[in-house]
Amino acid sequence: MKQDTAAIIVAGGKGARYGGKIRKQYLLLKGRPIVWWSARAFEKSPSIQSLTLVSPAEDVDRVRAQARRWKFKKLLAVVTGGATRAESVRRGLAALPKGASYVAVHDAVRPLVTPETIEKVITAARRSRAALAACPSKDTVKLANGDGCVHSTPRRETVWLAQTPQVFERRLLEKAHARGRALKVTDDAQLIERLGVKVRLVESPAENLKITRPMDLVLAGMILKDK
Repeated sequence: MKQDTAAIIVAGGKGARYGGKIRKQYLLLKGRPIVWWSARAFEKSPSIQSLTLVSPAEDVDRVRAQARRWKFKKLLAVVTGGATRAESVRRGLAALPKGASYVAVHDAVRPLVTPETIEKVITAARRSRAALAACPSKDTVKLANGDGCVHSTPRRETVWLAQTPQVFERRLLEKAHARGRALKVTDDAQLIERLGVKVRLVESPAENLKITRPMDLVLAGMILKDK
């Protein structure tokens, strides 16, 4: 297995939706910080050559001290994040080693990602230049207009819920971020889509959840308990 992919784990968020005094990426899940679980999955992934953590500026020194204790061999650096998620990813990109052909971007607060899912997305990206983990929607989705009413209802079989990791050919991701600096996006795939490049969907389990609310942390703990 060739190690041609560098990972950027984005832990730069403020966790405003979660609430509380501790940023959600540092909350404990079975005795370990949430970000540790995400980093461990990439540490175990055969295709990953390096890990770069992106952290809020005020947390960088503390995260670096913690990360040294984790003893992950692939952990390359902890860098300061930006004002937006996209800016944090750009700063992570700037810190990557030159030898990486592909880049995997992952939300630190998706701690249940598995090496198997990571490898599946990397394999798809090698074939198509861009791929992301996603879960088919089990619910009927309604698109709303500005006054809170239903605008339309897409066919459920066409709706996928985007997750991470999202993996891209490195030069493609760098180009997308260079051209999309002024855009407000919520994931990197949106920037790739704007270049006219198709992004491959790779089915991922619903357990690859994002810790956004307190109940998500409870659910993640229950899932880990059963494994």
